[in-house]
Amino acid sequence: MNRRALLAGAGTLVLLVAVGLTVLLATGGGSDSNPRAAERTAASAQAEKATGDLNTCAGLIQDEGRNCYSRELAKIVNDAADPLAAVEGITAAAYADKTGFLLANCHGIMHTVAREYALKIHLTLAKLMDNLPATNDPGCSAGYAHGLVTAVAPQIEAAGPKVALKLCAEAGTRYQRYSCTHGFGHAFMRLNNDNIAPALQMCEQLGSGAAPDCSQGVYHDYWFAINGTDATSKPKDVVTDPRALCGAQPAQFVRPCWYRVFLETETGKRVQSAADFEQLCGGLDGLQRQACITGASVIGPPDPRNQLPLCNTLQTDTDKVACIRGTKVQNLLQYPDSMKVDVLKGCKQFDGSLALTCYRWLGKTLGVVSDGKLLDYGCPKLPKGAAQKACAAGVKSMQGPLVTFS
Repeated sequence: MNRRALLAGAGTLVLLVAVGLTVLLATGGGSDSNPRAAERTAASAQAEKATGDLNTCAGLIQDEGRNCYSRELAKIVNDAADPLAAVEGITAAAYADKTGFLLANCHGIMHTVAREYALKIHLTLAKLMDNLPATNDPGCSAGYAHGLVTAVAPQIEAAGPKVALKLCAEAGTRYQRYSCTHGFGHAFMRLNNDNIAPALQMCEQLGSGAAPDCSQGVYHDYWFAINGTDATSKPKDVVTDPRALCGAQPAQFVRPCWYRVFLETETGKRVQSAADFEQLCGGLDGLQRQACITGASVIGPPDPRNQLPLCNTLQTDTDKVACIRGTKVQNLLQYPDSMKVDVLKGCKQFDGSLALTCYRWLGKTLGVVSDGKLLDYGCPKLPKGAAQKACAAGVKSMQGPLVTFS
């Protein structure tokens, strides 16, 4: 089956619509879990009609395209009777855009759209969860969620870490809880003028279960600041060399630091061979090398089914494991469960215990994407015995910090 694939910018990792496949909006548990599903569906149809205004941006790219979409998407959200329905319509329009430009840039643009909207309506922390999208989409919707969280940053600081954790715990799915925690990282950066060290200290106040995922938002916002996007402030000490930046981070944050590096700095580059990994990570060792290999894997083949064979070309088991950590299972959110199982089955190409490590890691991340349902439809499709047990153990571990995830 032929697919057009795109590495999306601003940390969003998605596959464009495949020929012959219908885009399915992932809604974190389906209509049964959302009492407003019927209302939302009707409003979403209206929002999709409103996105006809996006035709004015068709064909525009780079800053001109981003500026146009920022203006038009803000208008759609601001004029909508139901902003969440408008976000659903925008997501549909992004997946339908044949150029891929909107899909690639939607996450970052929606950061700004949501932040400005939240400030306009004086969004309060008490109302935050009611305004977050109930979807696992990592693109437009996740960007919108992070923008809302960023807007209420001063209220988060005043309420304290226990309130922040309680809010994220109320999110509907594991992916949404991750996204909420990631959003706090963005918020903490804004409270600290985009300086990493004090923002990480605030993440640490959330506890060891949330700090690494909060730090993902910290490093994400750092590159926003370096690139001058989303009304960020230039950090006091600008470091753009990833080896210097990540080499100076506390050990628990090294992997999250490297995970974002190549997404933000190697625009358009695709890692396709063992030599490409070595070009990016050569000379590093230990944790720094492992984290670098994971980050490089993230800009490998967009189809995660093609990532594992590339990982298997690396020379050492340590490098292979690090590469497996970068498998972009998020790219399959809009695709049938059978494709997720195909990725999982790909672990059989590795030898011995390495295969079990692969089953555990993909069990964890595909468990997040499926909100645990992989335990029922995926793990049983593996060979009985150790493979199924490793997959199940991975799914059951998904409530812990993800560390390398987007």
